[in-house]
Amino acid sequence: MRKFYFVVLLTLLVVCACSSFGRQLSTRNIAVVPSTQTSPAPVHVVKHAMGQTQVPVHPRRVVVIDPWLVEIPLALGVNLVGAPDPTKTLQGLGLENKHPSVENIGAVLTPPNMEKVITLKPDLILGTTRNQDTYSLWSHIAPTVLLKVQSNGDWKKPFMPAAKALGKTETAKHLMDDYNARLTELKQKMGSRLKKTLVSVVRLIPETINPLTKGAFSGVILEDAGLIRPPSQNLDAKATKKKAGNPVGYNISPESLTQIDGDILFLVRYGFKDPTQSKIAVNELMAEPLWSKLNVVRQGKVYLVDDYYWLTGSYISANRVIDDLFTYILHSPKETNSK
Repeated sequence: MRKFYFVVLLTLLVVCACSSFGRQLSTRNIAVVPSTQTSPAPVHVVKHAMGQTQVPVHPRRVVVIDPWLVEIPLALGVNLVGAPDPTKTLQGLGLENKHPSVENIGAVLTPPNMEKVITLKPDLILGTTRNQDTYSLWSHIAPTVLLKVQSNGDWKKPFMPAAKALGKTETAKHLMDDYNARLTELKQKMGSRLKKTLVSVVRLIPETINPLTKGAFSGVILEDAGLIRPPSQNLDAKATKKKAGNPVGYNISPESLTQIDGDILFLVRYGFKDPTQSKIAVNELMAEPLWSKLNVVRQGKVYLVDDYYWLTGSYISANRVIDDLFTYILHSPKETNSK
């Protein structure tokens, strides 16, 4: 009898073992069936102002939430799907036909529209520390990288970090090499004139005359070009901020126009409602008693240049400024430009 019970028990154990093995084998067979799901895009870790973030190695749908950075993905050939008031920026740079599909996420001086950004399904959001208060909200929409920028004169500082986040480091290096090469060419062609030519830059705002210093966007480019500035504009960002409370420029009265004199004067109009208002302001400036006494005016070396690329931007705008330097300083036309 004991032998009978032993045989029965052994049989049950074998059956259970086979059943268990069958279930394990079945599970293993399911596991090796090829998945139909798309593999996640490769990512890399990017350090930025808010810490570290995993972002796609090659992002395909980028949204920029700070207008100071809009040019960077455009210059690097990355697909920009959203930006603050892109039409104005693209038209100002003459790029509207090359990038017709960039969506508007809000006016330049207002907070970006998060609902609009969500509909664009970005895989990377790029901003600056000006967006840090809403960083946690943006990072819930997509990987978000915020870069340190304090003023438009800082345009070179975020360029390479942004390029790393966009997976375009080598492209960015080539672009900056081209930028430096163009400035080297300008220096060589200027020769001894380089350190003898005073270059003045003034922003004309409604009811305000605002000389721009070396701390401004254009000031950084002029400094890189080795050009010299009038004493009143020969201030870096720190000195300018101490003088005026901001790092790029300060206001003067019409009685102080002699401070903006030089061998070349670039006049940048900004903040006017329309071209008529802008033209009236220029005429009023030229009607000031001290205007006609300036050496740069008597020499006919006052040039009106475009605010879209002389006041702020990145690599694209910087090259437009260099274009103007070649045109108005190197070739030095002797009549006032009236753009």
